[in-house]
Amino acid sequence: MKIISVVFHPLLMATYLSTILFHKSPELFPRVIPEAIPQFVLVVFITTCLMPALSIFLLRSFSYISNLELTKRKERIRPFIFIAFYYAASSYLFADKLQMGPVFMTVMISVSTLIALLLVITAWFKISIHASAVWSGLGFICALIVTMGVDIGWYFYAVIIAAGLTSTSRLYLGYHQPKEVWSGALLGFAYSYLTIIVFF
Repeated sequence: MKIISVVFHPLLMATYLSTILFHKSPELFPRVIPEAIPQFVLVVFITTCLMPALSIFLLRSFSYISNLELTKRKERIRPFIFIAFYYAASSYLFADKLQMGPVFMTVMISVSTLIALLLVITAWFKISIHASAVWSGLGFICALIVTMGVDIGWYFYAVIIAAGLTSTSRLYLGYHQPKEVWSGALLGFAYSYLTIIVFF
């Protein structure tokens, strides 16, 4: 179960979602030529995963957090601030410098907003970020299927299984109570699904 939490870490969700959509629905990203997709996914990985992860490692090195799993609610505030900053900066980069399509920009901006919302919630309640992230990805995909007829094939079922396994792993490992996992899953899915439905 530990490996599941690592493989489907919240910081990897943007990279996974970008990879799936670029591979199965490249028409959503008109400014990215097929040959440049690997490089673009690498940029997404660096800005939304690698750099936030390095910041968390630095916080652990300077003892601002007691572990990399962020199991203590109060220790999540600083890492979340860093993550929110990187996502906001990434959204600006993709919008202003790379001028990505409206779908990708809507996803990036809404994820940045969701992170800020989770930061506020975390001040009072230890919501599951893993569940929120993976179910958020599923919410985006379901909404794109409904609004644009996006067909991602068997990836759709893979994402559903990943969401279920990730949520179960957080309970099995004892990092969260059921209400924390369910609230994260419902918030992530509903917020992301409605974002696409409203704007597209």
